[in-house]
Amino acid sequence: MGLIDLLKTESAGARRDMTIAVVASGIANAVILAVINAAASMPFGAMNFRYLLMFAVAISIYIVGLKYTFDMSTQIFEGMIHRIRLRLVEKIADSELVLLDQIGKAEIFKRVTQDTTVISESQGLLVAALHSAVMVLCTAVYILTISLPAFLVTVGLAACGLTIYLGRQRELAHYMERAAQQEVAFVGLTNDLVDGLKEVKMNHARGREVIADLSRISRALRDIKIQTTNLYNKNAVFSQCFFYILIAVIVFVLPRWVSTFNNVVPQLVAAILFIIGPLSTIVTALPAFAKANIAADSISTLEQAIDQFNARYGTAVLSDEPIEFRDSIGVNALTFQYVDQHGGGFTVGPLDLTIERGKIVMIVGGNGSGKTTFLKLLTALYFPTSGSLTIDGVPVRRDNLQNYRELFSAIFSDFHLFQKPYGAGAITEDQVSALLRLMQIEEKTGFHAGKFDTLDLSAGQRKRLALAVALLEDRPILVFDEWAADQDPDFRRQFYEVLLPDLRNRRKTLLLATHDDRYFHVADVVIKMEAGRIERPRALQDQASGRQ
Repeated sequence: MGLIDLLKTESAGARRDMTIAVVASGIANAVILAVINAAASMPFGAMNFRYLLMFAVAISIYIVGLKYTFDMSTQIFEGMIHRIRLRLVEKIADSELVLLDQIGKAEIFKRVTQDTTVISESQGLLVAALHSAVMVLCTAVYILTISLPAFLVTVGLAACGLTIYLGRQRELAHYMERAAQQEVAFVGLTNDLVDGLKEVKMNHARGREVIADLSRISRALRDIKIQTTNLYNKNAVFSQCFFYILIAVIVFVLPRWVSTFNNVVPQLVAAILFIIGPLSTIVTALPAFAKANIAADSISTLEQAIDQFNARYGTAVLSDEPIEFRDSIGVNALTFQYVDQHGGGFTVGPLDLTIERGKIVMIVGGNGSGKTTFLKLLTALYFPTSGSLTIDGVPVRRDNLQNYRELFSAIFSDFHLFQKPYGAGAITEDQVSALLRLMQIEEKTGFHAGKFDTLDLSAGQRKRLALAVALLEDRPILVFDEWAADQDPDFRRQFYEVLLPDLRNRRKTLLLATHDDRYFHVADVVIKMEAGRIERPRALQDQASGRQ
């Protein structure tokens, strides 16, 4: 789906009104040419108020029609882009987490931001080109009324020139598409550089290699852009030469074929000169149209990929019947197989486990053993390849999936902090301030006017703020993925020996992926994972006897 297809989805009434305005102003423009030529052919010193009046009416229609065209086109384009952006972000928000892994953040960011900007910035030039096309068409009709041979020659040469031009334009579109692909790669690696700046600063060789790759991609992008611009320049030079060739044919060639042609040469030359500007606008707009068309096609491709993904995995919808967690969550032969876009991946499971309400469950194991994936399966961020989840004996299915997720507050290792505590409901500054004091970060950030004063905190402090937000949500199950790894010893001890038991006393269920073996005694159950499988869950008494 290209730009034209996107525009077809817009209001038919708005498109009709804009078309009428374009046609009216284009006809008025041709009338201006005819009036000027007619007035110029009158004897010197003669004055014809009829021509002056016609000129005034025509130019008024031209100005009003042109202004209305640009105003209406801006509303159509910006309204369309607004709806595209909202539609994309809503689809992304409704999609499952695996979508981001498969498509990639750089691809999504470019489509939602850069491609929509390309379409927005092209609208003025594209509408001017549309208006110019109508002007050219009306002027061609005017040429037809003056001389049929001149009209035929003009149309014939224009057809030949347009065929050559469009042939080169297809090559130009190919280079533009290659440039768009390189831009995605550059955005992705630049994002890596920004996110990994600490690692780059700590390793000079790593930084040089990242810069080398960025330089390689940028150099390829530069070369493609140069080739693209050279092709565009050749097309522009060709179009300008075409105009002069057309005038030369009318002035030097046609009078030899048609004996009466000399009488209309001045009017025809004026008409050709009159359309040089509009034709130049059309020529200039073609690369912009090609870019906008590629951007629109990329957006449509992304939407189709999201739609196909959602058709395969489904979307979770919050139903009217909330789920209450009373007793236990059952994990029954649960497996998950993830395949990335390069064909690699991993498999977790089968997993069998029962998690009782009001318990502290610690999940241990080496890096890559599947702890985080297991937590994402438990929270239903990943939907299992096979097996099932049950809550109090009720299966977790597509129709109650979001209701099940609403039971959890999770802080994963790659968590994100929002400036506002979105979704926390009605909260007061006193509530938030109390939690900030509990997290011992009240001097680092505050909460005013519905948002946090700053998120510029250390890694450990950001995790404490994330925990404060989780506590504001007040959900029955809390998930911590290596939460204590960035905490100082004193607060880590308070977290394990004070905060967790207090939450358990409030019947909160706590799931922790951790390496802190010195605090295993706090847990009711310790689960060890190895190569995506669960070893036999050990109760606290089993751990104690094993350590003796």
